[in-house]
Order: sequence, then C-alpha cells, then structure tokens
Amino acid sequence: MWTPRRTLDGLTDGFVRWLDRVAEDGLLRLFWRNFTSWFGHRLVKRKLVAGEEIVAECKHSAILYALPALAALGGLLLLVVAPFMEARTAWLPLAGAAGLLGYALIKSLYIARDRFVVTDSRVFRVWGLFSLNEAEMEIVRLLDITVVRPWWLRPFFSGHLVLENAAQEQGVRDIHYIPRPNDVARVIHALRREATGASAPAAEEPKKKNPRRPDHPRNPGPVSARRRQGVY
Repeated sequence: MWTPRRTLDGLTDGFVRWLDRVAEDGLLRLFWRNFTSWFGHRLVKRKLVAGEEIVAECKHSAILYALPALAALGGLLLLVVAPFMEARTAWLPLAGAAGLLGYALIKSLYIARDRFVVTDSRVFRVWGLFSLNEAEMEIVRLLDITVVRPWWLRPFFSGHLVLENAAQEQGVRDIHYIPRPNDVARVIHALRREATGASAPAAEEPKKKNPRRPDHPRNPGPVSARRRQGVY
C-alpha cells in the first residue's frame, strides 16, 4: 500500500545508491555515462538475453547528421549575431537559435537511437526517442537479402538492406542508411548457413583399394626356396 513514508524511504534509498555510484565512478564519468546512454546503446543492451552475443551492430551512416550539423551551425551563428542587435529585436535571433539547436539535438538523438543489430541467433532493430519501437526476426527465417547502394551513397560506403521472409508483414524489412551493407549481408549469410548446418563440410569416405585379380603378376606367389634364399 502506498504511503508517504514508503515513498520517502524509496527516494532516500535511490539517493544513497546514486551517491555510492558517484563515489565509485566519479561525478563526471557518471554524467558522461548517463548522457551517452541516451544515444541508443542502452536500448540494445536491454534487448539481449542471457548468453546472446552481438556479431554486428549497425548505426546510421554519418551522412544523416549533415542536416542537424547545419542546423546547429545556424543556431551558433544566430547566437553570435544576437549581442550586436538592438535590445527590442534581440529575442528574434535568440529564439531562432534555440529552435535550431533544439532541432539539431532531437534529430541527432533520433538518428543515433536507431540501431540494427545482428546476434548469433537473430536480427533486431530498436528505434525511437519518446515512443520506443522494437522488431526482431530469427536468422533461420531469413530467405532473401537485397543490398541497395545508390550512386550518391557509394562515396560514403553506405546503402540499404532489404530483408525478406515468408511472412507478408514483418517488422524488420527495410534497413536504411547503414555503413557497409555488403559486409552486413555477408555476416547474416554466414550465420544463416551455420544455423542451418550448410557450412559443415561433408565427411569424406575413405577410399577403397582396388582389388587385384588373383592372377595379377604383382601379386606375391607362394614362397619358394629361391625366394627364401634371396635368389631371383
């Protein structure tokens, strides 16, 4: 049953645990760890089960950060211009800078938190900032893998993956703007062959000797007195 005292005890215990973590890791390291956890690796870690190993983790290509970078640059320029404007109009560049910097941060978080992961038994994708989404598919269910590399993404070694299986609707199908999609497709293909047993080499049967005829000239005959004495 909820009581104010129980709530206060929970808050106190949480604060004490936070102080213990600060004492062990340091305030700066703890802040950096919590800040970087917003960029997606915690989503991947929560998705894994015991004993599952990550083979490949694909983030989006760096080309998607071009628009947020331009927005952040525009916001910084507005911040530089704002002190040189009149007081009654200085709020305009400040508001524009806040909007551009906020857009750059949120867009970067959306891009960074979209991860496609290949493990030893399945593939899954996690994405979302305010609303979280997850989709997964077993390796053995994959039937076809299509790699799409448009001409304007080839200089950046990026492209798209299309994963298909027997189901008409699937959660993991189109994976856009990932670096080196050819390598990811080869990794998935190798895992699929290993899971289906196709990669195991066939056992070679021992070769049987060709039996000779009884009257073959090289067949040793009965030991004679001349052979016993070494005379031929």
